[in-house]
Amino acid sequence: MSYIKTAIGLKCHDWSSVELLKDLSPEVIIGNKEDIKYRQKHFWHDMSSEFDSKHFLIYLLKRKDLKLSDEFLEFVCLWHLDEQNHYRGLRKINSVLYGQSEELIEHQLKSRKPDFDPIEAFLTDEFTILLSIAFDEITSTRAYKQDFELFDSLGPSCLSTWIRNAAKDEAAHYGNAIKILKLRHQPRLKEAPAVLESILAHETSQTFTYNNTFIFDHDTDDFSHDLLRHSKSTIIDILERHQ
Repeated sequence: MSYIKTAIGLKCHDWSSVELLKDLSPEVIIGNKEDIKYRQKHFWHDMSSEFDSKHFLIYLLKRKDLKLSDEFLEFVCLWHLDEQNHYRGLRKINSVLYGQSEELIEHQLKSRKPDFDPIEAFLTDEFTILLSIAFDEITSTRAYKQDFELFDSLGPSCLSTWIRNAAKDEAAHYGNAIKILKLRHQPRLKEAPAVLESILAHETSQTFTYNNTFIFDHDTDDFSHDLLRHSKSTIIDILERHQ
């Protein structure tokens, strides 16, 4: 079920990974075992990144230098609830596909520490943070769509539903970020191409690594440079219509 929050129309979807996947078990998986084994690092990466939304939220709320609008605070709270819902779903999926308990997975993920220092230049204020989130979420939307066929091949219909629900959430996050950019930061939209070009250069550099920050996590082959460039150009095209 979809619904709208607040007067500015932030979108979100009401669903539960735990409820949707409650009957998922190894016995109902029919996918190709070699394909499943090959995708193990990708499933782990996606799950880890969704878990790391916790790190990103804490980082933002601890930044005393940031002046965050009420709209942004509402947005980031809705976003975090969705990402943790995705994490719980991917934790269950990883457990079922690869025979590791959810408790052990949780323990392993909690032992990791984020490092925001290499990316703080892209997170200087609400404007640049929203651009970074928009770039991240539109890229995640398209990456999840790339996985529709894989999830469908695994057998249970709940997995096909799960991946499509997650993609819809990521698209809603992107749309919400764009909405606040237009509402609160209209005078600065002309700066967006330069900011996004810097983000693209960072993520396509040979030294790029992911440091458990949730944001800028595109370091697997799911995220081609063409996909990242497409994300940048899409955001610029949309924002330029409103300058």
